[in-house]
Amino acid sequence: MSASTLRSRPVFDPTLCACGSGLRARRCCGLDAGGLPDPTHHTALEPLVEQARTARAGNRNREAERHILQILDLAPHHREALRLLFELRRAEGRLAAAEALIARIASLPPDVAAAHVQHAQLLINQSRHAEAEAPARRALQLLPRDPTIHHILGIIFTETNRLIAGERHYRLALGFADQRDAALLGNLAWNLKQQGRLDEAATTYDATLALKRDNARGLAGYAQVEAGRLRLDQAEALLAEATAIAPNDRMIAVLTALTRLHRDDPDAAIAKIDATAAAIAPQSLVATEYAAKGAALERLGRFDEAWAAYQSGRAFQRDRANRSFDPAPIEARLAAIRATFTADRLAGLARPTPVASAPMPIFLLGTPRSGTALLEQMLMQCPGIDPADGRAPLPELARLLPGLVTGLGGPAEPFPAALLDTMAGDQRDVLPMLANRYIAMLRGGGVITAETRFVTDRNPDLPWLLGLAGALFPTAPIIHVLRHPLDVTLSGFAQDKLYEGNAGVTLASMAALYDAQMNAISQIRGQTTLRYLPVRYEDLVQAPLATIARVLDFIGIATDPATLLAAPPRAVPRTPAHRVVQQPIHQRSRYRHRAFGPVFAEAAPLLAPWIERLGYAEPQEIAP
Repeated sequence: MSASTLRSRPVFDPTLCACGSGLRARRCCGLDAGGLPDPTHHTALEPLVEQARTARAGNRNREAERHILQILDLAPHHREALRLLFELRRAEGRLAAAEALIARIASLPPDVAAAHVQHAQLLINQSRHAEAEAPARRALQLLPRDPTIHHILGIIFTETNRLIAGERHYRLALGFADQRDAALLGNLAWNLKQQGRLDEAATTYDATLALKRDNARGLAGYAQVEAGRLRLDQAEALLAEATAIAPNDRMIAVLTALTRLHRDDPDAAIAKIDATAAAIAPQSLVATEYAAKGAALERLGRFDEAWAAYQSGRAFQRDRANRSFDPAPIEARLAAIRATFTADRLAGLARPTPVASAPMPIFLLGTPRSGTALLEQMLMQCPGIDPADGRAPLPELARLLPGLVTGLGGPAEPFPAALLDTMAGDQRDVLPMLANRYIAMLRGGGVITAETRFVTDRNPDLPWLLGLAGALFPTAPIIHVLRHPLDVTLSGFAQDKLYEGNAGVTLASMAALYDAQMNAISQIRGQTTLRYLPVRYEDLVQAPLATIARVLDFIGIATDPATLLAAPPRAVPRTPAHRVVQQPIHQRSRYRHRAFGPVFAEAAPLLAPWIERLGYAEPQEIAP
């Protein structure tokens, strides 16, 4: 044998794959498909496969694993061996390996819907709903009338805030199913709750619980609906029933604690969470539990303990959930806005006329936790003003805009740069088309009715999409709710919610998000003409009548604000999510940061310029 022949012989590489499958890397994620055995020869391995099946059925998992790894080292695309290894790794909780294995199974011919379904379910179980959409869609193409696949798509669309699409797939699943399914009905009820259709959600929960009453999570979901309908007695009764069924369910426990806090019983809320902590010791509470405990401690004036709870919740997200702040997406959005929104470049934009026979949007602008929910609660007391809450479709329109531009023959640019491409040719029709689409989506979602004159839009993306809002509705009022920057940052940190780039895991990351969004708003305001009114959160809670009178006058509504604010909560087409925590106007959170002392050092460099610029550097009075 010649030396050249010896050199060309492949070298055995024993390195195991980093995904944790147990296979060699060259037989797993680093697989070179060239030279693999023809699948028709897989039958030669059938005796070994049968031994693996038998061992797996007898729960002799290490024996089964040994046979499976041997098979896959010889035939990396052996479907049955891949399936057995996938089941083993999934059962062991080795999710990266399970994901790599099911993705490979799904890629093998013939294309089998079940593999795509399992891939989607694995991603959903990790809360990776957006990634689950592609395999779920492929499964639907293969089995378009399968109720399980429609159910999965309903979950994906609901959890990615495409609620109407989610409802559609839940109803298709119900139509294709042979019998009523309590889990499916419960998910539909939750979707309706998220849409603000609380009466329909309650009816659907009744149907769910009629099928299976010992459904603790269904009872807890129903409790949240009843709380949103301001029926706290019924909500507490449902939570008590759920607790009797599942006394160790931590989600139900924290909902019970939050209900007690809403009843202004912080001691009972703390006791409930402390009971959970004792039951799970030495395990840690999670971020949601720490945030609820912190809020209860703060209500009692125990600010040092409250801060420690808030810190512990965010530390859990950083250390246990591996969440770290990535400023890149925030910086990219701000850079794109600065590049696009300059007065000379925007001068040629089409100016859509108001949509005929349609309500006018009222854009409630603010960074997270600035107080837009409070302003919406006040405005929706006025007949003819209905709330869209965070459900209005500006983000969807921003995603549609580039496709419309290219579909009409224009260049391919992402948003917001694509906005500049609407100035020439047929693309000048794009902005009027999107304005009509905005109204149509609100009407189709039941947010507005024939009686609606105005609709409030407080979409959380509004600081980034303010320029689009102004371009679509040039005469729409924009009410900017300002609040002390330290209060905004503290209030965002003192919860469990994460924002773009995982902002919220640290106080500094909340400050970075605030700084970027305020800079985006300043850029757009400085380069465009907007119908703009700033109001302070502090004025909303200290002088609500005078402040709401000024807002209503700016909008163009003549009414008595005292009568509005004294009336019981008005029925609206779609109940906003914040109604579940709605309370009478109070001043507990006005200059909230002052009670926490010198904890803001990491956020101060970014916030100090805004404190000065917004006029909060001067001493502020606090009413008794």
